[in-house]
Amino acid sequence: MISAAGVPNATALQTKHLVIGVEDIAYYPYFDYTRNEASLSKAILDRFAADQGYTISYVALPIKQFSKWLYENDIDFKYPDNKRWHPATKDHKAESFSDAIFYLRAGTVVLLQDKDRPKAFFKSLGMISGFDPTLWKAEIASGEVNILDDSSTKVLIKHLVNGLVDGVDIDIAVAKYYLESLGIKQQLAYSNTLPQEIYSHQLSTIKYPKIIQQFNQWLAQNKAFLEASLHKFHIPIEQPVLQASE
Repeated sequence: MISAAGVPNATALQTKHLVIGVEDIAYYPYFDYTRNEASLSKAILDRFAADQGYTISYVALPIKQFSKWLYENDIDFKYPDNKRWHPATKDHKAESFSDAIFYLRAGTVVLLQDKDRPKAFFKSLGMISGFDPTLWKAEIASGEVNILDDSSTKVLIKHLVNGLVDGVDIDIAVAKYYLESLGIKQQLAYSNTLPQEIYSHQLSTIKYPKIIQQFNQWLAQNKAFLEASLHKFHIPIEQPVLQASE
């Protein structure tokens, strides 16, 4: 059975339960599947499932094995994902990616008083273990910048406040949430002098490209809900820039 929009519905796809592989880290308010708590991504995916007659289970997987999830784990989908995080391999081309669910800003979060510091000021950066230091590869290779990584977002924010790192490569909404959870009165901002990029979170699959089509249709029809969800979780609404990678 096909919907009026030409997208298969859940009954036609013969798939009722979706297993989604997710990162085993706390990156709230975007996601934190280490505990059963509402988050932006869970609100969106759960709403899609409810609207289309699916049920969902989330399987937290090691971020350092991220590129292998869809090939070595018994999951149907991967979230978050993004085409630009993968090399252009034959296997990668077999994956189907959804449209952008929402956009985020990749930048370096610093103490407010350091937001205009020149690039030469930054000698040590905090980063979540397993994340790719896309904006700093040349400086790391030359030894100009050292990376202090940790699996705990909260620990990285502590390091920033205590001066153990000069900045943390993290989303500002995430940084502010964990700062508040620590009860620390401090102001944070993106560095004005360091590179920033706009990118998106996408859903990916090998098994069910038709459900990706269905999800894309749902995204297009639920823009008001998506925007309201960003507001609910106090996340800035970012817009894609011309020729930006998804």
